[in-house]
Amino acid sequence: MADELLGMIQEFDPEVQFKYNKFYIGLAKNGQPNNFAQFRAKKTNLRLELRLKETPETTKELEESGLDLMDYDKRWGRYRIRLDRPALKNHRDLLTRLMKQASDDSA
Repeated sequence: MADELLGMIQEFDPEVQFKYNKFYIGLAKNGQPNNFAQFRAKKTNLRLELRLKETPETTKELEESGLDLMDYDKRWGRYRIRLDRPALKNHRDLLTRLMKQASDDSA
């Protein structure tokens, strides 16, 4: 699933690659870390963490989408979404748009 998400990211920024860490899979561009999105692999799902400012609009959109939205991580400023394969397939456009937004915000 992380590979599929990376493919979605590479549609708008082909230079982004995985950067493997002990506790999560981050991202790097031109060898420099750029963790606008992080992935934490679990046995039954993948947790996507997006560095976005918490806004009522984004929160509402995620809640209404039916995705498994976890608590907003105020310490690191990240939306945390628990994904499984059907969620990844059904919400591809929304996830791509949010990852692009996180990427643009971090630039």
